[in-house]
Amino acid sequence: MARSRAQIERLIRGAMGEIKADLIIIGGKLVNVYSGEILDGMEIAVLDGRICYVGPSAAHTRGDATEVLDARGLYVSPGFIDAHTHIGHFCRPYEYLQAYLPHGTTALVASCDEPATVFGFKGVKLFLDEVEAHPLRVYTVISMVAPQDPLLCSTASLSQSEVAAGLDDPRVIGLGEIVSWLRLVQGDQELLERIEMALERGKIIHGHTARTRDQKLCAIAAGRAGETALGILDDVA
Repeated sequence: MARSRAQIERLIRGAMGEIKADLIIIGGKLVNVYSGEILDGMEIAVLDGRICYVGPSAAHTRGDATEVLDARGLYVSPGFIDAHTHIGHFCRPYEYLQAYLPHGTTALVASCDEPATVFGFKGVKLFLDEVEAHPLRVYTVISMVAPQDPLLCSTASLSQSEVAAGLDDPRVIGLGEIVSWLRLVQGDQELLERIEMALERGKIIHGHTARTRDQKLCAIAAGRAGETALGILDDVA
């Protein structure tokens, strides 16, 4: 979520100690995911739910109402991100997310294939509303094809206008993976139009290229449907 000018100013003033932090974490071992170091003696100050200070002493950010959390014996790290998952099986997406947070995952990328396949576009909206209600951040990709091959499935399918509406939703970051990539290689006009719609909106395109090699793998990449590819690269290395 974008921050306002006032929110940015509060974080700046919080870092300087002019506005006191809501929370200070002390005593933990800080995992620096950029350098790979484990840093001792670092303190973290949090204001309005965001980190405003990381350094050797957050004493200047402490006020009368500041909560201090002693993390001695614990590691402190940024939240984990699951870059590709599905949370529409077996139970509501919200309940899936409940299981992620205790293990340190604070964000994930997920498609809404399952509810979209069963309920059509209503399933997409249901999914988006469910994950929006949870504090864990979900970056949603709308199904490029749901079901994967309408000729072989009798469930609801997304129309071109519904895919466009999904891509226009600010909660959607792009098109989901295409399992039936053979349709794309064969020049399926419906899929090509959906890729075009995503690119026009500056959205990403998830790929799913399992068992593809050589020309077919390159064809999918050329169609911009392989930004997260799971292909076999040994034949083209």
